[in-house]
Amino acid sequence: MEKTIEPEVETSAFVEVFTAVLPFVLLAVLVVLIVFIVYVVKIANRYLANGKIAEQKFKKEETDIQEIKKQLDRIEKILNEAK
Repeated sequence: MEKTIEPEVETSAFVEVFTAVLPFVLLAVLVVLIVFIVYVVKIANRYLANGKIAEQKFKKEETDIQEIKKQLDRIEKILNEAK
């Protein structure tokens, strides 16, 4: 039988520490990424909601202006008839 020669490999302390810490670093990066995505979604939703509110306010102001114009026309008509 032939003997297999296994090489003697020494790993440095840096490699052992890096290998032990790497999963925690990746987990931290993943958590930060998830939190960032959640905040971006919240900001986007708030922006869209504010846009809808502004649009509704504009429509309400527009209808109010139309009603005021109608009232003014009626008042002018009454005043013209009274002359």
